[in-house]
Amino acid sequence: MAKLVYLPMSADVFHIGHLRAIRQCARYGKVIVGLLTDEVIRNYKGEPIIPFNQRKELLEAIPEVYKVVRQTSLNPINFISGVDYVASGDGWETEELEAIKKVGAQPLNISYCKEQSTSAIKTKIQGMFLEAFSKQFKDTCYGNIRD
Repeated sequence: MAKLVYLPMSADVFHIGHLRAIRQCARYGKVIVGLLTDEVIRNYKGEPIIPFNQRKELLEAIPEVYKVVRQTSLNPINFISGVDYVASGDGWETEELEAIKKVGAQPLNISYCKEQSTSAIKTKIQGMFLEAFSKQFKDTCYGNIRD
């Protein structure tokens, strides 16, 4: 019987780090993605860019993803019963490790993608927007003034 790997993620603004995490987990078994709901993301990181149903559809299209489940809290403990591994690229809190072991699963440390993150993408987009807005504002307000 194939092993089951639980991978919690927000996948808001899907990027190469998400794909690499899924592929790393797939080496250990069938990947179940615990997809954070919009409400959880809103409380954790701010307003999500991509709605839950669209993020879910995107993840379901990835061949290495066995199943996507709705994760309604930041802590995955209520969603990991029956899995063999629980993956994380952020490290583990002591209580998380104890809970994982309590349900008979093993923690799986995966490589964290240092090249890309959703927060970095959002920050870059915000910076580009502010730069464009600032230029437009200057051109509109001061464009006709001559020295």
